[in-house]
Amino acid sequence: MAGRTGGETFVIRLTLPRILIGFALLMLCLLLLRPLLPVDETRYLAVAWEMHLSGDPLHLTRNFAPYSHKPPLLFWLINLVWGITGVSEFAARLIGPVFAVAVIAATAGLARSFWPGERETSLAAAAVLAGFSIFQLYGSATMFDTMLSLAVLGGISALWRIGCGEGGRTPWLAFGVMLALGGYAKGPVVLLHLLPPLLLMRFWAPDGPGLREAAKGFGLALALGLALVAVWLVPTVLTADAAFRHELLWSQSVDRVSGGMAHDRPFWFLLALLPVMLFPWGWSARFWSGLPRAVGTDAAAQLCLIWALSGIVLFSFVSSKQAHYLLPDLPALALLVARPMSVGGPGRSLAPWLAYGLAALVVAMVAGLVPGDAAIIHQTFPLLGFAGALAGLGFMARRLDLVPGHLLLGAGTTLALHLLLYVSGAFDGYDSRRLAILLAPAGDGELAVTGMSYNAEVNFTARYRQPVATPATAADLVAWAVAHPRGLVFGSIDHAPIATPPSEALSFGGDRIGIWPAAAALSARE
Repeated sequence: MAGRTGGETFVIRLTLPRILIGFALLMLCLLLLRPLLPVDETRYLAVAWEMHLSGDPLHLTRNFAPYSHKPPLLFWLINLVWGITGVSEFAARLIGPVFAVAVIAATAGLARSFWPGERETSLAAAAVLAGFSIFQLYGSATMFDTMLSLAVLGGISALWRIGCGEGGRTPWLAFGVMLALGGYAKGPVVLLHLLPPLLLMRFWAPDGPGLREAAKGFGLALALGLALVAVWLVPTVLTADAAFRHELLWSQSVDRVSGGMAHDRPFWFLLALLPVMLFPWGWSARFWSGLPRAVGTDAAAQLCLIWALSGIVLFSFVSSKQAHYLLPDLPALALLVARPMSVGGPGRSLAPWLAYGLAALVVAMVAGLVPGDAAIIHQTFPLLGFAGALAGLGFMARRLDLVPGHLLLGAGTTLALHLLLYVSGAFDGYDSRRLAILLAPAGDGELAVTGMSYNAEVNFTARYRQPVATPATAADLVAWAVAHPRGLVFGSIDHAPIATPPSEALSFGGDRIGIWPAAAALSARE
C-alpha cells in the first residue's frame, strides 16, 4: 500500500512489519516522554510490587491491604518480567504496549480470515487500528485493556469459524479459552464484548449452527472458561475473608453497573466522546459514504458492526464507564474502516482540515484571543511548536492516500501532544518521583496521608515495604502523630485537617499536596 506518486512529494509504502515496528517505536517514545500516571498506572505498579514482596500470586494487595478490584493477569506478567530483568519500572511498562502490537497483528489476521485474498484490506485494518490516537494513548498505558482486546479478538475469531459452519468442539473450546483469558485480564466484562455477537449470530453468520447446537457449544465454552478461571479464583476465595469475597464476587461487577463507584458517567458520555475516539478515521468522508456498501450483505462486516455497536450501547448503560472500556471494540471499527479505505484513490477527508483548525486555535490561545487559565497556555514556544506540528501533519496527510496519510496524522498528533506536555513541564505535576523524593526523609513506615483518598501512588516509586497510614479522622491522625513523632504527613492542602502551613508543597495529580512534620498534625481538628 503506497502513497500517491503522480508528482507528489511523499510516498509511504505500508507493509505489516513496517506498521508493527513503527507502532512499537511510537509506544517506546510515549513511554519515554511520560511518567507513570496516577492513579491507575501508579496503583497497578504498586499492586505488582507488593505481589513481588509477598510472593503471593493469589491475594492481591494495595498499600498492603486486600485489593479485589482487578484479576491477577497483569500483575503476574509484571512479576514474570521482573523475574528476568529485576524490578524495573520500564520493563513493567512494556507489557501493555507488547499486547497492543499483538492486537494490531491479530486484527490483520482476522481481516485475512474475513476476506481471504484481500491483502490491501488486511494491511488497511492494521494501519487503521495503529492510527487511532485513542488506541495509541491507552495501548501505551500499564492497564488491562490491550490484554482484554486480544482475548476479544480471539473470541471473535472463534465465533467466525463457528458461524462459517466449522463443526465440532474445537472452535467452542477456543472460545472458552478466550473467555478465560478475558476473565484473567479484566474479569466478567469480557462477556459484554463477546455475548452480543454470539447471541445475534443468526443475523450475520453465513452458515451458523442451530439453536440447540449453539446452546450446547456455548455451555461447553463457558464450562471451560469457568474451569480455567477457577484455578485462580477457588483457592483465592477459600483463603479470603468474607468482606474480600463479597467485594471480589459481587461488588466489583454489580456496583459498576448500578453506580456509586468511581467515575460514574451519564448515559451519553461515550457517545459524546466518539468524534474524539474515532480520530482521525471518523473524519473521513470516504469511510462514512462507503460504510453502507461495505456492510451490505457482507457477513464479516455485519459481525463487526454488531461487535462495535453493541459495545458502545451496553457500556452506555453501565454507570461506571471510561473511554478506554471501548478499546476491545476498536478492532471492529478498524475492520469496518478498512474496507472502504483500502480502495484506491485520494478520497475526501476533514481530518487534515481539523489539524489546521486545531493549529489555528492554539495560535489564537497564544495570542490571547481565546481566554484560558491553564498553566500550559502561557508556554508560548511549546504551544507554537505544537501548532506548527499540527499544521505540518495536516499538510502531509493531504498529500498521501487516505490510509498512510491518516496513520501519519493520528500517530503524529499523539506524539506531538506528548512532546508538548513534556517540554512544557505539564507532566511534572503527575510524576510520583517528585513526591517520593520529598517524602524520603521520613523513612518506610513513618508516613500518613490525610485529606484525600490514597491509591498507593508512591508505594512502588519509593519501593515501600510497609503501608502508608490512612487515618480516617482527625483524632486518628493525632493518635498516629503521637506514635510516630519523626514521621511525615502528606495530603491535599485544601482538605487536610491541619491548620499549620505545610513545610513543603507541590502539585501532584491535579491537586495541591502539602507535607507536614508529625508535630504539626498534633493540632488536627475536624
